[in-house]
Amino acid sequence: MWTYDFNSRDVTWSAGLYKLIGLDPATVSASVELYESLVHPEDRLTHHQIVEKAAAGEMSKRRFRIIRPDGRLLWVESRTQRVFDRSGAMVMLCGVIQEASATEKLRSENTRLDAINKSLVEIAGGEFWRTDPDGRLLDVSGWQHFTGQSADQLVDLDRLSAVHPDDRDTYRKAWARGIAARSKIEFSARVLRHDGVYQKFLSRIVPIFDARGNVKEWHGLSWLIDDTSTLETAPVSLKSGHFRAARALLNLSGQELADLSDVSFSTVRRLEADVTSVKPESVERVKKAMQLRGIRFGHSAEGLVTVSLTSAG
Repeated sequence: MWTYDFNSRDVTWSAGLYKLIGLDPATVSASVELYESLVHPEDRLTHHQIVEKAAAGEMSKRRFRIIRPDGRLLWVESRTQRVFDRSGAMVMLCGVIQEASATEKLRSENTRLDAINKSLVEIAGGEFWRTDPDGRLLDVSGWQHFTGQSADQLVDLDRLSAVHPDDRDTYRKAWARGIAARSKIEFSARVLRHDGVYQKFLSRIVPIFDARGNVKEWHGLSWLIDDTSTLETAPVSLKSGHFRAARALLNLSGQELADLSDVSFSTVRRLEADVTSVKPESVERVKKAMQLRGIRFGHSAEGLVTVSLTSAG
């Protein structure tokens, strides 16, 4: 626990806080200067910054780094309350600090893993998703967007209402074999799109093990495939006119396409005017959003780019 008086700039620390930061209250006294010497240079706040952030209500919860006298770096989280005098003026801050090194390490690791997953998806194409050890979806947002189903419907392994009735047995058997063998799963199945059209996906799923060797999660990639069950991976050089044609087939407004693709409306306008003026990652987002709604970009026998809206697979 700690307090900071704005008028006197006096600082008090509890015995627990002294212990956390590796200091002996019998040999040193809490002060603003001592606090500043302990906080990592990139995380330090001046008195003026503290007052300014406190007045704006931005100090209620803050995570920062402390370098102890023994050189150990700690992530700590401070939860703060403001104290006012009878005139309404803010005169003091008080709060509690606890170590957050473990949670910060986990957050950093999750950020790193997310970046790796995004990179793999960019390299391999397809849609990335995760399930629990029994095969129930953990990431439902992407499939909700595609199918229009609720989260409860998507995790219902008994009904499998998004999977074509003729493919449900194949789906269940593939998962049963993979779970029993704790090995890679691969199958194709038709999935019901939000507009009532079935589209075929090829899915490849691998087990993720914990430190004890137990399956913690399954990670999968799914690719939209054509009627001959070949991956749509042939490179297609798309021009602005192809995106305009695809949007017309989907009967979407520019703003609707922007919302579905998670890009700005101005990006869609620039894309349809000059595709080279748009960042490649934004072009890919729009392309994927269109493909998830049934657009297929391909080549004609003459080698020209074709744009079509698929029907039931």
